[in-house]
Amino acid sequence: MKESRGLKVILIVLGLALVFFGGWRLLDPFGFYVFSGLELPDDAGLLSEVRGAGGIILISGLIVGLGAFRYARSRTAVVLAAAVFLSLAVARLLGIVLDGSPGSGVLMGMTIELVLGILALFAYFNYRDLRANYAVGQSTSGST
Repeated sequence: MKESRGLKVILIVLGLALVFFGGWRLLDPFGFYVFSGLELPDDAGLLSEVRGAGGIILISGLIVGLGAFRYARSRTAVVLAAAVFLSLAVARLLGIVLDGSPGSGVLMGMTIELVLGILALFAYFNYRDLRANYAVGQSTSGST
């Protein structure tokens, strides 16, 4: 199915982005923050929080990526990707309103999160009927 290939590509891109940035934040929080133009203090509690968020983002990426290869999971994967990317972008936007501008690196990250969140919403609405057709085909053919 040509249309399912488009969804697969979108889910792979979204999943890889989450795995990459989540993994980077988890494994190299100092490098991740330097890339954003920030300096992360060497505080075990703060590092634990940063790594914890990285772990959540990484695991979300694995689930989103799985949706590219397990078509029955694609709807969940797209919803998860939209929720993660858009919640990050909206939380950063709230931070700007409450705390002021965080600098260009964080603004760039927020923009990327917003674009990828919108891409996930696009996939959700664009491939909605395709998923319904797939589910009908699954129930009548008996295959997985």
